[in-house]
Amino acid sequence: MQMRSKRLTIFLFSLILLFSLLNFGCDQGSKAGSTSSTSGGEVAAKVGNQEIPLSKVDRLIEQGLKQDQTGKKITDLNPVELASARLQVLESLITDEVLYQRAKQESIQISDEDVSSQIQNGIQQKGLSADDFQKELKNAGITEEDFREDERRRMAVAKLMDKVGKVKPPTDREIAEYYERNPSQFTIGKGLNLSRISVDAADNKAKNDAIGEDQAKQKIETIYSQLKNGGDFATVARSQSEDPSALKGGDLGFLSEQELQQAGFPAQLVQVFFQMREGDITPPVQGSKGTWYIFKLTAKRTQEEKLTLESPQVKAQISQVLLQQRKTILGSALQTTAMNQIRTENFLAQRILQNPDTFGSLRPTALSTNTENKDSKATDKKSEDVKPENTKPTETKETPKETSSSSNEPAKDSKSVEKTK
Repeated sequence: MQMRSKRLTIFLFSLILLFSLLNFGCDQGSKAGSTSSTSGGEVAAKVGNQEIPLSKVDRLIEQGLKQDQTGKKITDLNPVELASARLQVLESLITDEVLYQRAKQESIQISDEDVSSQIQNGIQQKGLSADDFQKELKNAGITEEDFREDERRRMAVAKLMDKVGKVKPPTDREIAEYYERNPSQFTIGKGLNLSRISVDAADNKAKNDAIGEDQAKQKIETIYSQLKNGGDFATVARSQSEDPSALKGGDLGFLSEQELQQAGFPAQLVQVFFQMREGDITPPVQGSKGTWYIFKLTAKRTQEEKLTLESPQVKAQISQVLLQQRKTILGSALQTTAMNQIRTENFLAQRILQNPDTFGSLRPTALSTNTENKDSKATDKKSEDVKPENTKPTETKETPKETSSSSNEPAKDSKSVEKTK
């Protein structure tokens, strides 16, 4: 039975939430609520007395696009994509802020020492040096102080959820009933457990990044030599691989035959995998887009297997599922209660409703310039000075450049791989 967690969507980002106090100015401010601020900028929402800046929303969208490694930027999104992405990210930020304020009401505090320890553990798990960590902060556009504050908030919310999520473990009867109601979850088909190391010729800001085809080929050959000489695959993957699976030592988990096909593995390569022995690695394999891979077979199952309650870990896994279900319900109840107690105002959503044809007509904040603001004011002034009789003044609407891509696509599963030759 495979109990695999789902990856977060492209807009739920694991390490970086910025908590600056900028604002979201709105043309319909008198109708949509106050969006002015002494700190300047545009406010997307307000939770209690805490403002969530639009610049923060856009920054997280941009970071998500970078993590997806498609090469797409926020300025490539068309108005529909941009509005949808903003609403998704903002909803998550509002929820985080509500829960953080509830944690403070519960007198939950996180010490500086706990924050430092948590950050250091994360750095070690990613195999980063102190310089690498500072480079990642710089690439993300935040200071270490901002990052520490974000981590403090995340830890406070996690502690709050643990506090309300204390539930009794399920009984043996409940475990057995779950097993009987979900027979398909306990039938394991033919498949493989794989790990991989990836080297991409593109500039993807990864640690020890190879840039260009020559560097990529040289790097993958060096890695292959290290592995053949006894190097630990997971350790090398954490320090050298250039995709998100590096955080888990390259582990892709269990993939059934159908999942292998859906992930883009050609039948010939899958056949090679099934002929390998557990622990074997492949020579470097180049994908159709030029990315190099080395795969390791960690386990394989050549026939369907029916698990029973006496099978190793089955009871423990069912117990964990039932506990998580109960914690999720309690967490939802806590979130609903906190949302009812703390006043929230979503200025971005209100603006979109008031401007349905242009979804608020707000360009990505990174594109805003003083010159554009002056030009906009000059245009508005000119429109006021020259108004034909019996004709309504036209409204200037800015729309980002349209593309055919969509920001609403779910993030790629860490198991997926481009089709190899």
